[in-house]
Amino acid sequence: MPTIDGTWTSSSEWNNASETVQNYTDSTNLVIRAMRDADFVYVLLEMPEDFMIDGHAAICFDTLSDGGAYMNPDDICYILGETLREYHGDGRTTLMQQAPKSPNVIAERGLSGSNSPYGSTRDHVTYEFRLSADYIGSEQVSYGFYVSFDTIKEPTNFSYFYSWPDTGSPEYLRVASPRSWGILTTSESEIPEFPLPVIGALAGVIGIVAVVTRTRIFKL
Repeated sequence: MPTIDGTWTSSSEWNNASETVQNYTDSTNLVIRAMRDADFVYVLLEMPEDFMIDGHAAICFDTLSDGGAYMNPDDICYILGETLREYHGDGRTTLMQQAPKSPNVIAERGLSGSNSPYGSTRDHVTYEFRLSADYIGSEQVSYGFYVSFDTIKEPTNFSYFYSWPDTGSPEYLRVASPRSWGILTTSESEIPEFPLPVIGALAGVIGIVAVVTRTRIFKL
């Protein structure tokens, strides 16, 4: 299983993880890898075109996979910047509400180089997370899943916001409606697979309920 130190510790560290890549119109890519064992879920976020650790990465789980217009208390987000913070929904908005951080979640950020399959002449930004499977619902076989990466409210020369699914809603601490999140499916008995082909034509809208026009899934 991965060592949570914010970097590709070895070239094989994340080889058994499922992978999805979100491509953006500015030629930036967000790489998401995920895997699990009996006790933990592991997530790697990788920005091959970003060479400076100056932002935040967020991963969010709809632990009941019930979608909805707003973030509910069962919707959990972890944001890693200089520190790791935990947020839940309030059932009334899509604004994250800070909560006490579970001791069963750890995360680190750093720079990865040649050990990463996306390595280049410059080391690039990577974020690693490990979450207790029990805490996000070990009986669940799938979760609503949302990822964002940004430098909003950071003292950088420019601000950017990227997300998976690509919702294009750059507002700090506010997420896309959970009904438009993707799906993370976990199974210890099945071989990891790449995401299923996208269905539908509405760019940037990827959902987990029937009324949304396309669904993106990837399996652990």
